[in-house]
Amino acid sequence: ATRVYHPGLKLTGESGVALHTVTVCDLAAEEMGCQGTAVLGPPGRVFYVSPGAVYVWVSDWEVEPGQGRAPGMVYRLPLDGSAPSALGVAGSPVDQFSFLESEDGHLNVLVRSEARGDWMWSSEQAEGDVALLRVPLARFGDGSGDVPASGYRLLPAPDGGEFQNRFVGDYLLYGVGSGWRPPENRDGLPLYAVPWRGGRVSGLALPHSVDRIEAMGADAVVVGADERNLHFSAVRLGWRPMVRDRYVLADASQGETRSHGFFYKPEGERTGMLGLPVRGPGRPGWEHLFDESASILFLRNERLRFQRLGELEADPERSADDACRASCVDWYGNARPLFLRDRIFALLGYELVEGGLDGGGRLRELRRVSYAPRGTVAAGN
Repeated sequence: ATRVYHPGLKLTGESGVALHTVTVCDLAAEEMGCQGTAVLGPPGRVFYVSPGAVYVWVSDWEVEPGQGRAPGMVYRLPLDGSAPSALGVAGSPVDQFSFLESEDGHLNVLVRSEARGDWMWSSEQAEGDVALLRVPLARFGDGSGDVPASGYRLLPAPDGGEFQNRFVGDYLLYGVGSGWRPPENRDGLPLYAVPWRGGRVSGLALPHSVDRIEAMGADAVVVGADERNLHFSAVRLGWRPMVRDRYVLADASQGETRSHGFFYKPEGERTGMLGLPVRGPGRPGWEHLFDESASILFLRNERLRFQRLGELEADPERSADDACRASCVDWYGNARPLFLRDRIFALLGYELVEGGLDGGGRLRELRRVSYAPRGTVAAGN
């Protein structure tokens, strides 16, 4: 009980009271020992883990009229077991990608005025004003203090669509896309690039929606679809952000919209390899909850120029539906690229497919194995 904390504010209890706990275990010890640190508060809707701490964003505090208190609070629970701290905040992050604990000793968070965090389906419905919260970690205390108004930087709010955001290198990137709806032809949608230390906001016009923002080292790749094709835009994040290259996969859309469907393997300062599950054209994003991906596309990034390596495809004849006994598309997805040292794999349902690069730099299938449970009937039979 000596490691259970609560801030100096009264809880209403209207949304329930949660015990937010971080447990750290020494896995290398002869006898594994664990220590937990807990804070009381409303249920958290967004969680972020930095190299040194866990952050929990909560709201539903009792605020008396005229007190001028912030409507929410962010907890900081250090991983070294030291006492947690808290700070009053306004607005709400969209998801875990809205956070960055930067090396200069600040917490940076993108917040929206009408967002409810990333609990079930909420991050797809974030709306309202957009601001960048930036506050020194030294301001965190017992929860009686708030982030001052000067700690929020108002940013351009995009029109409609499903909101995507990501901290990459020295920039915060955000924009909107089709999300779970069928992709549309929406030429000229901006990708906003914000230097989080301060500086001019850039708006980069793209010929496709912003459905995925991923890091490629210190630069970024933005993935989005129109009604027929899937686009990959390479964005250079130097002193002046710019789109350097674009690869278009004809007659395709994303096969997995969740973050863990994408992987990037860096091989140099501005070189590497990426993989993403894909399916047929014009498919709405919600289909990843029910249907498996057709294949995984692999691209090489060579100084922000894309080269297609090839695809590793699923075998529809061996596709299995076991009613979620051992694998289920819905909750965690079952298609993703995997890089193990110099080997390339594609997990596609119960199939693990290995590929290799030939002398011409093209990806070829080497072997595959099925992990379907015994007695599983192939789909469609």
